[in-house]
Amino acid sequence: MRNPIVLIFIVTIISVLLIAGCSQPQTVAQTPPPTTAVPTSVQTIPTPEQTTVAQPSVTVPVVASSTTAANTTVTQKPPTTIATTKLPTTVAYSSDSSDSPTPAPDPNVVMTDTGFISGIQENGLRVYLGIPFAAPPTGDLRWRPPAPAQPWDGVKETKTFCAACPQPPNASPGLVTNEDCLYLNVWTPANSANEKLPVMVFFYGGAFGKIAGQISTYNGTALAQKGVIVVTTNYRVGALGFLAHPELDNESANNVSGNYGLLDQLATLQWVQRNIGAFGGDPSRVTIFGQSAGAESILIHLVSPQSKGLYSQAIVESATFWTKGAEIDALNSKADAENLGVNFTKSLGYSGPGTMTNMRKLSYQVIANATPWPASSFQIVSTPHFEPTIDGWEIPDSPDTLFGLHREYAIPLMIGHNANDGITLAADANMTVPEYRTYIESRFGPEAEQVLKKYPATTTEEVQFQLDQIMTDYDFNDAAKFVAGSMADLDPKTYLYRYSYVLPGPLQPLGAFHGSECFLLFGLANEVKADPAVAANMIDLWTRFAKTGNPNGGMNVTWPQYTRAGDRYLDINTTSTVMTGY
Repeated sequence: MRNPIVLIFIVTIISVLLIAGCSQPQTVAQTPPPTTAVPTSVQTIPTPEQTTVAQPSVTVPVVASSTTAANTTVTQKPPTTIATTKLPTTVAYSSDSSDSPTPAPDPNVVMTDTGFISGIQENGLRVYLGIPFAAPPTGDLRWRPPAPAQPWDGVKETKTFCAACPQPPNASPGLVTNEDCLYLNVWTPANSANEKLPVMVFFYGGAFGKIAGQISTYNGTALAQKGVIVVTTNYRVGALGFLAHPELDNESANNVSGNYGLLDQLATLQWVQRNIGAFGGDPSRVTIFGQSAGAESILIHLVSPQSKGLYSQAIVESATFWTKGAEIDALNSKADAENLGVNFTKSLGYSGPGTMTNMRKLSYQVIANATPWPASSFQIVSTPHFEPTIDGWEIPDSPDTLFGLHREYAIPLMIGHNANDGITLAADANMTVPEYRTYIESRFGPEAEQVLKKYPATTTEEVQFQLDQIMTDYDFNDAAKFVAGSMADLDPKTYLYRYSYVLPGPLQPLGAFHGSECFLLFGLANEVKADPAVAANMIDLWTRFAKTGNPNGGMNVTWPQYTRAGDRYLDINTTSTVMTGY
């Protein structure tokens, strides 16, 4: 019988990320590219001087799993400071020799609604890292919806990843964090603004308490090279992203609090609608996709009135979903969330009137350090923690209730889970056989005996194994099937999958663990010695769906649309196979 502690240790040792952090992108005071008319007869001469920035390369990546062990080694390069930026890369000359040279626009400079930004050319793409999509959520803006980013003069260099949002230090050891963290990244293959390419916006996992979009693990290159624009983004996590409190309710025009991280995601989608056209994207063809907590976020956006119209289709990878699940409660009620928030502020010495005024005076480090983050993966996901709140506004009701009533938005959907999602998330339960029985009875009530018969355990090792299986089967498999069935009733372009490919080497004992598909999707197959054909197939499936709403066309088999009656899905493995009976 495997030892889950050893397995998680293996993940920790081989998971190393390289982060380039910055609290603010460098701003270069330059005049925007001229817009005056150029004479009709011109000669274009390339200039040899172009600003280049060395980008970090990942040796061994970290998986954006909700609860897999965090990195133990981090190599960080400080932000590159560039004193000057030469905007023109070509010079246009008039046939009249008396005219002075007129600089043509630098193709790496893009105008957003808050100012010009410059990126880099890399792997046949234009890449922009650390674009502000909202004002820093600091000071009085802490625990408020994201405020608009302030415009700037000149050209802002967006060439390095910025810091992650604050999180408990033991959640992601070595990760560079800063409360000034609301930045996003863009990878575009477009050569002009009129190409109207499809867009993929990614939300990361981490149990709403850790990880970030501003890390080199989530590199959009492999996906973007298939002809889509990729956007990754940060959102606030932990107490700074999901703390609910009665005083915050009173500050809100909607009498709500707690879902600030989700509102950051919403602000990202709004930014995409306003700006992605300048990068060659089509704002009417936006696919939102995410893994784990990021996937749950997508299911929330599918039922949120605030998110309507900001995307056209979705991909959901291993989402928790049930408000009261087998082992994972995916959301807090408003009352539970506010009780959690009140107890948290009390733990820092504040209660009664003026609590949030005092809390906003604390450093973000104090708040992050005080946020509970148990050492046990099982305890992280199975005990109350900061996560989305059913507030009646951003989340009108529990998503499982709303999907049951067909209140979600009818759009093309790909959804699935990994065959061994529970093996890392349920790890280190440290539960005896009697404790296991009591736990199952508390979670399943009258169905407990049936569950215990299906998942029997007579030793502590068997208890751990069965907890892994129960979480995989109920919290992930059943959730994906339920959502697919509901969505298929509304839109036939619904595709259900199970990812069962097992990485070779030291990760092999973990099976198709939670988040392992991200290695392949984000171009890190070589680092984990994955089969390149499996990685290529996954990237093809994801990007074909983003382009057309149909993932088919690149495989020898046809992935059928999901129906409740047929119950057919695609098993993604070395050889992908259509199977029946999810």
